[in-house]
Amino acid sequence: MGALVLLSGAGLTDSARSQQQPGLPSQTAQPAAPQSPYAGLQGQGDAVLAHLNAVIQFYRTVNEPVQKSGEPNDVVYRDQAVAQAAQVGALAFQSAKAEAALIGSGGSGTAAEPDEQERLQAAQTDNEQRIKVLEARQKALDGQNAGQNAGQSEGPNARAAEALDAEKEQVQAALELAYAMREAFQRIATASGTRKGAGLAADVSGLGQSVPELTGPQRSGPGATGNSKPSAPPMTTIDSALSAGVTTQSMVLLDLVETQHALAATLEANDRLRRQATDLRAPMVKIVRGLVDQGQALSQQAEAAMPARSRAGPVRVRQSGAGQVGAGLSSGPAKEDLQSITKQFKAVAAATIPLSEEVIVLEQSHANLVAWQASVRQEYASILHSLLLRILVIVIALGVIVGGGEAWKRATNRYIREVRRRRQLLIVQRFVVGFLSLIVILFGFVTRFDSLATFAGFITAGIAVGLQTILLSVAAYFFIIGRYGIKVGDRITIAGVTGDVIDVGLVRFYLMELAGTGTGLNPTGRVAVFSNAVLFQAGTPLYKQMPGTGYAWHELTVKLADGADYKAVADAIMKEVRAVYEGYRAKVEKQHETVQQWMQAAIEEPGIESRLQFTGGEFQLWARFPVEIHEAAETDEKITHALLNLMGTDAAVKAAVAGRPSIQPSVRG
Repeated sequence: MGALVLLSGAGLTDSARSQQQPGLPSQTAQPAAPQSPYAGLQGQGDAVLAHLNAVIQFYRTVNEPVQKSGEPNDVVYRDQAVAQAAQVGALAFQSAKAEAALIGSGGSGTAAEPDEQERLQAAQTDNEQRIKVLEARQKALDGQNAGQNAGQSEGPNARAAEALDAEKEQVQAALELAYAMREAFQRIATASGTRKGAGLAADVSGLGQSVPELTGPQRSGPGATGNSKPSAPPMTTIDSALSAGVTTQSMVLLDLVETQHALAATLEANDRLRRQATDLRAPMVKIVRGLVDQGQALSQQAEAAMPARSRAGPVRVRQSGAGQVGAGLSSGPAKEDLQSITKQFKAVAAATIPLSEEVIVLEQSHANLVAWQASVRQEYASILHSLLLRILVIVIALGVIVGGGEAWKRATNRYIREVRRRRQLLIVQRFVVGFLSLIVILFGFVTRFDSLATFAGFITAGIAVGLQTILLSVAAYFFIIGRYGIKVGDRITIAGVTGDVIDVGLVRFYLMELAGTGTGLNPTGRVAVFSNAVLFQAGTPLYKQMPGTGYAWHELTVKLADGADYKAVADAIMKEVRAVYEGYRAKVEKQHETVQQWMQAAIEEPGIESRLQFTGGEFQLWARFPVEIHEAAETDEKITHALLNLMGTDAAVKAAVAGRPSIQPSVRG
């Protein structure tokens, strides 16, 4: 705001101007202002910022995964520690903001900021008014100059024109200066607007921007949790580590040692935060106690004065107006003092209560971290015991193998006299001892043979590439024989071939190929062979009949002539179709019930459907009816004969039919 003093013209504050003006009382003669009740908090700004930095560091430390191996309950400890750290951060920022407001209202730090802003706005207003006056003066001078140019250019008029031009130049120069000041004021206002305050409050706000998850809306108080819920890192369980080899157990043991060190550092930081919060709370507790004592003293004074007033004029109180009722505590200096104390108490409590809650949460966090430490120590002890026991077993096993090998060697040298045979036995002895020692070391140091599994994986990968089709066929076989797979006798369509399944093998299945025209399919005499792996080919879909059903859908299309009694004709045609369907309806419905019970799902019951429709500019009757797959051609033939007899005996139906009826399957195959 230093530029504001240079641009304001006078370069003096309001208080300095009032001292230089005659007739105004000097400010030095005024009595000193009473000391603010928050004067004891003026030196706590650095401590507040240090506490916030420690809280942020503590929160980020707790959010880092510190344990790579442990029990599932360690995840609960970690989640609780993260939630408590987030709550501590939220309470610390809440208290810091309230304390910054107290320090700013009681000291000279941020309290001067509104005065600077007001002076900047006042200077801008004065400059804008000056610009308006100068612009109006410039406009008036332009009008006078035009009038002078219209007159004579010699004598008094010439001198007046010269004076007018000089004044115009002065106004123009002053106006340019005012424009420059406007631009400067705008830049200062922009800079101060982006600054967003100063002092402790601005520092607290800046720290809050670095951790927005702590300064957002959160529930305060013990037991509250933060907004963020980081996912728990994956950990190696102790049970799996106990059954692992020496290498894995050693790594888990080192991880647990690192976890113990990290928890010890976190616990130390937690206790340090609790001490800082207690120290920050101490002066505010002192202020609260002072305000409470003052309030109690005023209340006692008011209570001591109440009996005297009541004895002095009880009747006057009843007859007095509303403004005199409750005089004493409810009016006068006592009321103003109590209101001031109440306001101050609320302001201090807004900063003190979050600190008290923070101390409580830090105590809970201390207990949680101590319990976490105890759990890690127990896990460390169990892993160490298992590791030492496994090493002991390995040593004993190697000792037994080496001892047995030495006994074998001595027996061979003692009882085998033939040199060639003795050499062969000693070679076998070294091979057996080495092999058994390798097995013991592998079982002891390798975790679940992961390394061997990697080596075996390369071998199996080569086999899988070489026998890919066969392996896929074997895998597909288990899908084919599944609940919704295919079996002998099913009619399926695959790769454009429709046929009846005659055999299902481990790597392939066989179809009796069917072909035909119209509604009937007949064997072609050829057998189609497919690999079971065709089931995994995306471009080769497999279609099969619904399990347990042996019926399909056929469609009847009858073109009708214009002007025919279509309702009577449709009823007559559908009557014939229903008559044919009645011959095998019981079989179709029985299949439907069986499939519905087997699948335990509701399936639409098969039946005859019909509707009149316009298709391709023609008026026709369309009907859809189920037929048994193996008797589809016979059923279509019966319907054909029935329609021919109907058209032969009923002249109205014959006249209404515009073309030959068409019967075809809804789905080919």
